[in-house]
Amino acid sequence: MKVFLRIAVAFALGVFGPGKARAEHAHGGGGHHHCHSCEMPEAAEPVTSTFRAGVGLVAARYDTQIYGGDYQGVVPAASWMRGRLGASAAIGLYRLVENGARRYGVSDVVLSGQATLVERPRGAFGVALPLSLPTGNHATGFGMGHVMVMPGAWASGQFAGLQVGASLGYSRALGGAEHHDHGSWPLVDPMNQQELTWSASAYVPLGNVIRTGLRMSGGVPLGEGRERVTGGVRAIWTEGRVETGFEIQAGFAGDPFILRGLVESAVQF
Repeated sequence: MKVFLRIAVAFALGVFGPGKARAEHAHGGGGHHHCHSCEMPEAAEPVTSTFRAGVGLVAARYDTQIYGGDYQGVVPAASWMRGRLGASAAIGLYRLVENGARRYGVSDVVLSGQATLVERPRGAFGVALPLSLPTGNHATGFGMGHVMVMPGAWASGQFAGLQVGASLGYSRALGGAEHHDHGSWPLVDPMNQQELTWSASAYVPLGNVIRTGLRMSGGVPLGEGRERVTGGVRAIWTEGRVETGFEIQAGFAGDPFILRGLVESAVQF
């Protein structure tokens, strides 16, 4: 997944990730399980809706075979869930320094629908269908230049005090194969024309409001392209309806970036 799973696609296993959201819902005891030990059947819980709105700040240094520089961005995002179904949207606004040239622009818009298929007190499993639209300028490194479809599946759970999550997806461009002659592209969020994507995370609680852990993600090209691997250390602070995440990431393979920092904050209604 693109911005929603890495920044949107950085909030995927971050602030707005569907797997994480459902894991917290299950952890809070609000799942749809039944009380088999009761004499009377448990009444069905009413279906409720939640809305999350937030913003992410990102800054990175990159160096590819052709381009070098840095970028900073603001990524507004919103998500809505009703019962087991949800939807989200995100877009980035960037300042990009590319081989000394300074540019400003928006990234591709990412829209996503998701559904929780299985939910238990200690785990959940679901699917998502992100779709990116070519709103970013491809020529200057802000967008892919074509539509991307990125179906995937996610799972989350709690084991031995750890909160863990993982996702596996498939990304494919709809037309525009000629746009992938630049290697890692777009500069603000590189991916391949066709690839398998993956992510994994593990968090440990530090008290009642803070948890910290590791996140890894990557992409494996199907056909021509370049494999990507990134990893980071993340801390999440939750206070009432507000959740804020801080993360430092490093690019280990595929020139996605050298070092990137993220700050994300969201409020739930």
